Amino acid sequence: MTTTSLQTEPAPSKTIPFPFRRFGDRRWDLFLHATGFAALIGIVVVQLIPDSAPLVWLAVLGIPANSPLSPLLPTAFEPVIMDAAKHASVLGVTLVSTGIYMYTEYLNWYLYAWVLNWDRFRPLSEGRWVKLGMRWFAAAPFTTVVVFAFTPLPFWAARCLAILDRYSLKKFMWGTAVGRLPRFFLYAWLGSVLGVPTIALVGVVVGTAVIVIAARLVARRPLLVETALDRAAGRDPLDRASD
Repeated sequence: MTTTSLQTEPAPSKTIPFPFRRFGDRRWDLFLHATGFAALIGIVVVQLIPDSAPLVWLAVLGIPANSPLSPLLPTAFEPVIMDAAKHASVLGVTLVSTGIYMYTEYLNWYLYAWVLNWDRFRPLSEGRWVKLGMRWFAAAPFTTVVVFAFTPLPFWAARCLAILDRYSLKKFMWGTAVGRLPRFFLYAWLGSVLGVPTIALVGVVVGTAVIVIAARLVARRPLLVETALDRAAGRDPLDRASD
């Protein structure tokens, strides 16, 4: 059945060209290949510039930390930034963190637009709170994106509102960069100044992941359901490969 796309830019094709094959839901499919591609590029970069190793693993780990795994790893990226800043310059860590986040956010935009285009999510924009959010967003869209990107507010909300409002992808990306750049600089600076032991940072990542996973197991919810959208649908995202 033909549907009208919510985004102004063309949606990505469902077909992955040879030699790649799909791995379930398109979100997982795309992020798995994106991570593999970054890892291959990273190997080449490290071979040419050995001192870039901390920045390379920051970039490689940054993709899964901002991928469909992020609901299970809610505090993964910030500790990685702080640890990388102990081995590389604050500016370099900030730029790489921002660059890799913008890369994943570009993918997220199209993937969320694809999800929001499903029939079961069409009534979403008619909800009372969503309408209020869209009116608020429409009044100051760029500022809203910047504020959500800089603060701990759930950024998926700003992304959804931007897509539903048909906001410009270019302006959305600029707003995201303006908000994330100083935030990542702050984490990098703190990492370089405080020198928090790696084991403590790993403990933060693992500890929060264990709490989230345990909560989902107790609630008998699928582990890989995306908090923002899939919970409302009541389906495991891996069941939607054919949607």
